[in-house]
Amino acid sequence: MHNKQKYKTLLNTALCGGSLFFILSLLGMYFYPGGTMWHNSSNEGVIITKYYSHTLNFFSDLGSLQAWSGNHNIISNFFFVASLFSVAIAIVSLYYAFHYILKKDKKLILLSKIGIFISIISAIGFVGVGFTPSDTLHEEHMFFVNLAFRSFLIVMFIYSYAIFKSSYLKNYLALIYFLLFCLVLYYTFILVMFPLIDSNDFANGIRLPRSIDDLKFHVVSQKFVVYGLSFSILWQLFQLKKQKYIDLID
Repeated sequence: MHNKQKYKTLLNTALCGGSLFFILSLLGMYFYPGGTMWHNSSNEGVIITKYYSHTLNFFSDLGSLQAWSGNHNIISNFFFVASLFSVAIAIVSLYYAFHYILKKDKKLILLSKIGIFISIISAIGFVGVGFTPSDTLHEEHMFFVNLAFRSFLIVMFIYSYAIFKSSYLKNYLALIYFLLFCLVLYYTFILVMFPLIDSNDFANGIRLPRSIDDLKFHVVSQKFVVYGLSFSILWQLFQLKKQKYIDLID
């Protein structure tokens, strides 16, 4: 297959994967049987919600085997796993596509390859998040969450620098990547410095956050970062699909 065709195929694959993430996660939200970390049977006197809340439910709630309402969550779990698998494919495809442009600068070839390798680690992390339900494999789930976001943080930094140094890519793309880097750094900082529930408490059956405001802060921060990353990457894909970049491919 010609390199130009490979490049376009990789971008189309990444675009499909990114789009599927939105579709599959929305389906998971639709079928989620209700309840939040605050609105559940262990919190006496609180009415259990019967729907997915964008301000009170994490994405990971979709992947639990049992919803906070106490009902089985098999359908949402399926869509959640599929959505993260789509994300993994999109991430790897995007950075393989980037390599076709970055390798035109010989000084950036090694850095681009390192970026691809770390993006694969991040993709593995996102798949791991899907296959480790937060209600039954909490420690493993958090390990993969940290792996996914921390490695993606490194990817953002690498590509911010590589795009800025590239002779063929516009600097505004580097600026976008730096903003994405700051976004992921913000969420990584929250995960490390402000854990919602101590892992020891979770293991001891204490599954309530300190307050509903703490829960909202964490959930909204996660949504802000995930949707911000998703829309930004989709926008970059449309930029990279422009003919002027396709013409660069040897």
